[in-house]
Amino acid sequence: MQSSTDFNNEKNETQNPLKKWVIILGILAGLFFLSTLYFGFFAKPVVNKEYIKVADEKESLQAELDNLLAEHESIKAKYGDLSNQLSAKDSVIMANAAEIEKLINSQADYNKIKKQLARLQNISQEYVQEMDKLYQENAALKEENTQVKADLEVERQNTATMQKSNEDLNARINSAAVYKAYNIRSGGYNVKNNGTEEATDKASRTERIKTSLILGENPLIEPGQVNIYCRIAIPGSGKVLTMGSGDNYSFVHDGQRLQYSSKQTVDYNNTSKNVTLSWDIPSDDKAIKGKYIVQLFTDNQFLGESSFTLK
Repeated sequence: MQSSTDFNNEKNETQNPLKKWVIILGILAGLFFLSTLYFGFFAKPVVNKEYIKVADEKESLQAELDNLLAEHESIKAKYGDLSNQLSAKDSVIMANAAEIEKLINSQADYNKIKKQLARLQNISQEYVQEMDKLYQENAALKEENTQVKADLEVERQNTATMQKSNEDLNARINSAAVYKAYNIRSGGYNVKNNGTEEATDKASRTERIKTSLILGENPLIEPGQVNIYCRIAIPGSGKVLTMGSGDNYSFVHDGQRLQYSSKQTVDYNNTSKNVTLSWDIPSDDKAIKGKYIVQLFTDNQFLGESSFTLK
């Protein structure tokens, strides 16, 4: 017969394996808890910090790229149409920016992207320098063009002034380059048998009408022959004494053909000259009483007039 002590010992031996497993499971549960606690509170922040660092670097690189592109567009807008002359350089900048954008989005190596950004900044600076050089050259060209235009305008004004002065001078010369007739005198004369003349105011004794004048000195006139025409108006008739009505006894003045009474061609050499024109009354005709108007002309101008009266 077993004793109570033996029974208890046997019972305890039967329960020992279960106790061992409980202990093992407890240890495993503790290890799992500790590992969960470690990764939950210690390992996870390390992963989060690395993630945050990458995100910050990406954001920083993107901001740097955006600022560079914004500045580039601002420069293009500032210089306007002048930027079209650097379109090739602009294309290089935009191509590099697109490549960096891809690298940032693919989370490529940070240092590689920084190098690419530094290279793009150098290209952008070269773009600004070239643009500034173009601007200065363009400004200098505009200033030169403005100066050339101003010089041309001054020259044009000087030319116009000189031309006006020449025109005025020519006008004064032309107005001064005219024949002047002085001491114009006309009257009736009786011709004696010996050929001498005697002035008379009697119509019945008048056989010749003479007009004398001094053709004045004028160095501005081209030397040469000059025709002087004398027209003697018959008193009260409106007609002119003339040897005929054809063109052989006429000249043109101011577009109008006029008959003349007498004509004389003078060799003019810029010095004063005494000139006398005569009209002989035909033997079958007689002078009439009244006031005679005598006018003198050259081919180009009116010289003057005189008058006399026969009783």
